[in-house]
Amino acid sequence: MEIDAKILEKFNILKKDENVPSTLHEKIEAEKQLELAMIKSGIKRFHKTINKARAKVKEKDGKQRETTESTTVYGQVLIQSGLEPMNKAINKYFIEAFDGHAKRYATEATLLAKCLPIKEVQNDNDERWASLSFISLKAVLDSITVSSTQTKAVLKIAGAVEDEARLLYFRESDNKTYSQTKEWLKTKNNYRHKRKVFQYAMNKHQLEYAGWSKEERVKLGKLLLELLASTTGFVKLTRTYTLKNKSIVYVQATDKTMEWIEQKKIHAEILKPFREPMLVRPKTWDENPYSGGYYIKDLRPKELSATVGELHNQNQQSNNEVKDAL
Repeated sequence: MEIDAKILEKFNILKKDENVPSTLHEKIEAEKQLELAMIKSGIKRFHKTINKARAKVKEKDGKQRETTESTTVYGQVLIQSGLEPMNKAINKYFIEAFDGHAKRYATEATLLAKCLPIKEVQNDNDERWASLSFISLKAVLDSITVSSTQTKAVLKIAGAVEDEARLLYFRESDNKTYSQTKEWLKTKNNYRHKRKVFQYAMNKHQLEYAGWSKEERVKLGKLLLELLASTTGFVKLTRTYTLKNKSIVYVQATDKTMEWIEQKKIHAEILKPFREPMLVRPKTWDENPYSGGYYIKDLRPKELSATVGELHNQNQQSNNEVKDAL
């Protein structure tokens, strides 16, 4: 197999005026250098993705943007591990709100009821709150390491939850039109665009949704934020004072969460190398399912030998790691 000199030059393995290695030993050494460069490029790409998710301004035009840390490798694991405790906390709150002893919960509980299908209101099932738990976790985890004000987090949670209630109203009022609109939007990724299209479809079919007042949104958003902080331990609310002695409450990751995130990044940064074609014949899989392919062990994709059960165990292990760490 002839080695493309351009590939070697790309990874600074050879200079332009040097000859392409010819012996098997030289080719294997060049392959190892290439694989090391692939790992380094993957690490660089990994951190570039993290930095982009954390960025509050767009790199191209400098305009403000929403951070999206919930899409990172650590954000996704935190969401998965936070869903179950959030589901239980919301369900417990909802059940207790209607036991006849907690009238002060009336507003928030009433709004929560509007986010449930009618057939689910009487069912004592934690899983019925999965969408609201996901919305709350995503809203908070989008800025888990860069922090956010409590007001911004509360309104972001409440706004997304209100959208969920509006879509539920749409679906139960006119399921056919809702399904058609959802099908048309399945290839679209922009949240604001989807929101406008759903609103247009509802208006076109005379489906009016009254919406919630600012006071109602604040109450529900604050409730979900407080439940998230107390049940998951991912974040804490800290109060600071400005020069004019005005206080601002921030939503910040706890020290344990930050420590776990840093460890997760270290473990994950080499998992997605910038893969290039090999310069020599791959190693064979004679010894075991993990022995073949690239010469550097870290580059060998474990998923080639993973069964469904093994993948499930890996997901469970990730969730348990979060729980143990926090």
